Amino acid sequence: MKILSAAKINLTLEILGRRPDGFHEVATWMLPIGLYDSVEIELASQSSFYPNLPELKGDRSNLIIQAAQVFN
Repeated sequence: MKILSAAKINLTLEILGRRPDGFHEVATWMLPIGLYDSVEIELASQSSFYPNLPELKGDRSNLIIQAAQVFN
């Protein structure tokens, strides 16, 4: 499955606090723009992650890795 994830520009971004799960509560005004990331997902016997940018890490700090672990 190939998914396009829309980009946006945050016109304002206020961090309201940290939730118990470690993520932040935010208040924001966003402006959608005509750019997208392309995310491809396929069934496999084990998880793998092949980023196309060297600065993307394949460890627990990456939300893609966290999402994949939910299904393992």
